[in-house]
Parts: sequence; structure tokens; C-alpha cells
Amino acid sequence: MVGSKNSVRASHVPTNSFQCVIYRLFSTFSTSANDFGTSRATIMTITTIIFDVDDCLYDVGTGFTAHRNTDGATEFMVDNLHFPSKEAAQQLRDEYFLKYHSTAKALVAAEEDGRFPPLPDGALQPGEKRFDPNELDKYWATNLDFSMLGGSLDQRSLDTFESLSRSSTQIVGFSNGPRLYVERVLKEIGLAQYFEPNKLFGVTDVLPHCKPDKSSFEFVLNKVGALPEQCIMVEDSMKNIRAAKSLGMKTILIMGKGRKQQALNKGASLAEATKVGDAPDDKDQAVDAAVETVAEIDTILKEWMVLSA
Repeated sequence: MVGSKNSVRASHVPTNSFQCVIYRLFSTFSTSANDFGTSRATIMTITTIIFDVDDCLYDVGTGFTAHRNTDGATEFMVDNLHFPSKEAAQQLRDEYFLKYHSTAKALVAAEEDGRFPPLPDGALQPGEKRFDPNELDKYWATNLDFSMLGGSLDQRSLDTFESLSRSSTQIVGFSNGPRLYVERVLKEIGLAQYFEPNKLFGVTDVLPHCKPDKSSFEFVLNKVGALPEQCIMVEDSMKNIRAAKSLGMKTILIMGKGRKQQALNKGASLAEATKVGDAPDDKDQAVDAAVETVAEIDTILKEWMVLSA
């Protein structure tokens, strides 16, 4: 496991369960030019843990993300948006994904920029859009190969979510994938019951924004009634980690199994090829803690929180 950074270890932590009550954030600051500096302990209540989904709740090494971002995206673009080939579709998808970090948002932007292949005259009514993000949502939810996820997560991960669900902490999901697709992923990996419908957000809930846009985070925080400093963001994307940190959240980076030993498997390498420029970096100042898989976050939560049986 990759260790946590700059964390404060709670004393007398029970080992049998964790009900999240209070997170203690210690900071050192100067109050004015006349002060030489003051160390002060601030008690901060953590009310909410926000989880990304793809390559975060399941491991990037499954190969599922590479499948979704290649065949899953390009077959939809050929079948529904009339791209001439999967190669042409992949090139445009990757170009816009590099900027927007969401296939749905990327295709919205590409259509606005006039980058879709031409259609015969009269194929669309004036003002009619060719791309509907909800169509991509339904296509992915029904056509992707979800067997690649490998079924339910390991027992340690399930135990963590079960413990959190019995606490007063809000469990929130926030993905740049569309909503029906996200719901299907959560069902396949055995976590659907832990994400209440009004605390689960896909990109189709926040468009025209998406992570890492500040407005997308603010939308979610407003909906769940949480302040940034009351939240922990669990993410695999550096862009999203930096955005969450800039708002005042604590951050946990999910790096992918084997990254500490520089031993990512083929599935992880193929997935990262579809997300150029966003590889996990646990040395980044926006990262408060880093682990390889979501199974290991229980250790971080026990370090950061006062836990009660």
C-alpha cells in the first residue's frame, strides 16, 4: 500500500469498526504582520465522502475502462453519430477527452465545434442536436461488457462501505460517466445499495459542466448540503484531485494496483492510454493520501478520523 501523507493519527482507535465522527485538521498559520506565527488545532467535522467510480471503486487493471473508452465509445459514434470508421471516431474522442475528461462532455463540445461528419441535407431539423448524452448513457448501460469488472468487490472494500453506511457520514458518488451507466457499474461491483439515488451524480446530472469544473463540484455539494471542508474526495484523476483540493476538500488518490512497484498490468496501461496526461501522482501537493485500491482506504480513514465502535 502507498502510505498517507501529512495525516494525523488518532489515538485509541478501535479496530473492529469505524463510525466516522470527527476529523481533526491541524494547521499552522500567521494571523498578522505583528504575529510571529500561531499553531492552532482546528476541529473539523467530516460529514461527507465523495467517491469517483471508474478506476476508483474498481481497479484500473480490469481493462474495463480501456474497453469503454475505445470500443464502447467508437461503436456508439459509428452506429449513432455516423462516423465513417472507428479509427476516425477514436481520434476525435481522444482529442476532446484530453480537454474535457468525459466522453459525454467531449461529444457535446465536438458537435458544438462542428467536428461531426456531415449528414445529408434534411437529416436534422433546424436546431436539432445529433448527439444526446442520454443515448450514450443507455448504449453503455446495455452494451458494454460488464463481466470485465469481475463481479463484487473484495470483502475488505464491502466491509468499509457497510461500516460507513452505519455511520452518520454521507456516501456520495460523483462520476464523469453518465448516470444509468454508473448505476449499472455500482450494481455489478456490489455497491449499489450504499449510494442513495439523490446522492449519486453522473455527468448527465451536471452537464453542461463536468469534473474538474468548479461548477460541477459546487452543484453536487449544494445538492447534498455539504461544505468543501466537510468532505473527503476519493479519486483516481489528478485533474479532479486538484480541483477538489482547490475547493478545500481532503483528498485520497487511488493509484491502481501495482503502481507503487511500477508494475501496472496491460489493462491499466491500455486504460491510461485513453486518459493522456492524467496519470496518478502521489507526490502532487493536492494529494493528502494515496493508496493503490479502494480496499485500502479504511486505513486512511482510521488515521484521519476519531472512530467509535
